[in-house]
Amino acid sequence: MRGLPLQGKKASGLSERGRKVAERITFHFEGAQADDHRMNFYEAARFQYGAARLLVKLAQFRATGKFVANISDKSNHNVELVAQSGGSFNYNVEETKPAADAFLNIALSDLVAYVAERVIEKLDETTMAKVVLPALDYDEDEAEDDGLEVTEIDDMAEAVLAGDKLTASLSPETSKIIKRRVAEVYRERRLAAAAKAIGKITEDQSQKLLAMAAPLIVEMGTALRKSANTLEITTQKRGPVRSVLFLDRKMAREIETAAVDRVITPILGDITQFNKENGWGKLRIENGAKMISFSIPSDVLPTIRQTLIDNMKKDLVYFKTYFVRDRAKKVKRLIVVGILPTPAS
Repeated sequence: MRGLPLQGKKASGLSERGRKVAERITFHFEGAQADDHRMNFYEAARFQYGAARLLVKLAQFRATGKFVANISDKSNHNVELVAQSGGSFNYNVEETKPAADAFLNIALSDLVAYVAERVIEKLDETTMAKVVLPALDYDEDEAEDDGLEVTEIDDMAEAVLAGDKLTASLSPETSKIIKRRVAEVYRERRLAAAAKAIGKITEDQSQKLLAMAAPLIVEMGTALRKSANTLEITTQKRGPVRSVLFLDRKMAREIETAAVDRVITPILGDITQFNKENGWGKLRIENGAKMISFSIPSDVLPTIRQTLIDNMKKDLVYFKTYFVRDRAKKVKRLIVVGILPTPAS
């Protein structure tokens, strides 16, 4: 089996260097059937359909700043499926480097991070409060500090990004939360490094990207019904493997039963909680009658963080948001993408 890829390269006359491979993107499944190197055929096909359309359309957008509704031979960019190895279940795909005149000179992983920041809800304080950490060397009185859980989770996420492995002493639920935070932190870094290019994406383009990507990420989550317990999208280019998106079954169910509005809606709200590190928060809307959570994509957060903190001193802040609705069309949460001047009362 190892000889096959080499034979293919000789037959085509293309070495890996000749094809200008930029980096490898891996869709990694664990748990359930995936641990036996098996997946439900229908679920795997649904996942691959969603993932393939997502990457090809992101490649189209990177090249021209737009994408087409139907993918044809002419619009099908060269993202290739690579042979798998045993253990759990991986889909390995490779992309080629963008052309010199591409609209965005960034990796597809950066665009995966961009859309994931908007579709995947940020970790909230309730979820982080469920974390049970091993015995740590700090005073018990300090453990009751409200910010400790977030600090410890971020410390562990940083350790993982530095090369440490999660220990077997962690509960499965805690491990999933840490992996989720690792992906969040790495997305933040990817988008910060690509900030100049990402800044070229207009508001209209961003809306179209989100409307295209959200249902396809939902399709990818289909594989977490029976075939696997978690899905992790990792990326690698010469260095270590990094996680850019993490989903478990609960997260997949949440995005499956939710839809992101295709248009931006301005809304007045009174901020009651705000995590300035990851952009998660809560605010009251409808004259204080309803409490709702919000998240701010990490590429947007640096530009509005201080404005938001300053505006928290006011009764109301005027947000530019996408509504995320459940199947009954009720608003579940908000994605904040900007702050507007508060209108005169």
